[in-house]
Amino acid sequence: MLNKFIHSSSTRLTVAIVIVFSSAAVAQESIVQTKSGPVRGTGTDIRAFKGIPYGAPPTGERRWRPPVSPDPWTTVRDATQFGPRCSQPENFAPRARGSVAPARNPTSEDCLTLNLWTPAKSAVERLPVMVWIHGGAFTIGDVATPRYDGEMLAHRGAVVVTFNYRLGALGFLAHPGLSRESPQRVSGNYGTLDQIAALRWVHDNIAAFGGDPSNVTLFGQSAGASSDAGVLMVSPLARGLFHRVIAESPGTTGTVGPKPRLRVPYYGLGAAEAEAEAMAPDIAKLRAMSADDVVATLPNARTFSTDWRFGPVIDGYVLPDDPGVLLGTSSQARVPLLIGHNSDEANFYRNEAHQTIAAYRDFVGKLFPLQFADTVLMRYPAASDGKVPEAVLQMFSDYRFVTPAVLTARAASKTTAVYMYRFSRVSPLSRSRGGGAAHTAEVEYVWDHITADTSQYEEVDRTLSHAIAGAWVQFAKTGNPNGASLPQWPPYKAPEYRLLEYGNEITIKSNADDPNITFFQRVFETMRTKPTSPRKH
Repeated sequence: MLNKFIHSSSTRLTVAIVIVFSSAAVAQESIVQTKSGPVRGTGTDIRAFKGIPYGAPPTGERRWRPPVSPDPWTTVRDATQFGPRCSQPENFAPRARGSVAPARNPTSEDCLTLNLWTPAKSAVERLPVMVWIHGGAFTIGDVATPRYDGEMLAHRGAVVVTFNYRLGALGFLAHPGLSRESPQRVSGNYGTLDQIAALRWVHDNIAAFGGDPSNVTLFGQSAGASSDAGVLMVSPLARGLFHRVIAESPGTTGTVGPKPRLRVPYYGLGAAEAEAEAMAPDIAKLRAMSADDVVATLPNARTFSTDWRFGPVIDGYVLPDDPGVLLGTSSQARVPLLIGHNSDEANFYRNEAHQTIAAYRDFVGKLFPLQFADTVLMRYPAASDGKVPEAVLQMFSDYRFVTPAVLTARAASKTTAVYMYRFSRVSPLSRSRGGGAAHTAEVEYVWDHITADTSQYEEVDRTLSHAIAGAWVQFAKTGNPNGASLPQWPPYKAPEYRLLEYGNEITIKSNADDPNITFFQRVFETMRTKPTSPRKH
């Protein structure tokens, strides 16, 4: 009897060892054939593929030209490591009080790579696809950071894709010398063209990973949200490549201001060309520089300042006109939109807030047309220097993030289904940093990374993350964030303009009668001017 038990146990042990080795083999030999060649990822329940080229290196003569397909390969390509960050200035971004900059991948001009996480076991599953566009003021950022790891979202039944795109001067330089090289006589939107190229790669390849190319959701934050709910929703070149949009804290209405240095980020092509030519007349000399030298030579303003920086350009080709004009018209892609903002957005820049009444007045005077400056100061008063930081941060939150999100939602709701949220939860981590529900505070909740973190979050945070991640994936599946036992979310439409508040509790509210939104809407309408039409060279 004992011998029989030993033999039986040995057999079970052998089977277990075989199963373990088989699982390890699956994890090591996850090979998928893309249009460019085979790639090997890792994982079993969720397979991850990293650093896949979606474009050829934009170096040498390819610098400041639209992306082209990568050269094909025949041997299996390792896809287990993230690609490098696109070239960008270091130590650029302001950080919330007490935050620490994470370790990062090296930078390179050869950076057009993407990553994906898939729960599909075969190519026939056709799961919904979620494609992330990272933020960073079109100047910094990448997708190798742990906060954009897609495994937890993929567990909810979606294929998750992230990618890098060209930034700053390398991604958005408009210059008459470059426009003369272009068949369309335009320049400046290379980073946006990278985004579109990544979407084309998804359309052509995602079925091999079990994704559905006819059900693609764009989701992004900050500049990524301005890209998806602004530029890509109105760009004819992106039409048909996505089917839903999620925009977290878009940082613009598409406003083009009356002063050239305030036209951020949507310049007319002529104005952008003139600025760039004044800085660097010789495009051949710029092309001969290293990527690091280009980044160091051409300006990259800090996010909170009013100085000039690079961003999408109204060129009549990639971006036909100001998105603030095109949203809500037949030029807008009629896809469902989920959009929102945080309650204390500008607290992300707390360490850069102006400290004196004189500095505050000067800042407002540069930011707004003269007829509105005094009204802004009255709406957001500071009785003493000590009160200035809170006043300027609240003003900047409403001006730069809250009103743009609301106006985008209201415009889009004229032609498509819109769902709006407000994120106001201040977690223990946020409280320890004095940052409130600041810009980017919702990201960990969206990516469902809070569940296992017992040291920095509370039970309400885990509940909130479950609801937010669930709603995002449900929206990606159906175009509606309702269902699957999630909190009821009303559509955002006139006249009630009801939204979902993600705070200590999840509640339904309205922003229909917010006087500050009404005021800034009038400011934006006054500031908006007809952009310079593309020049003929």
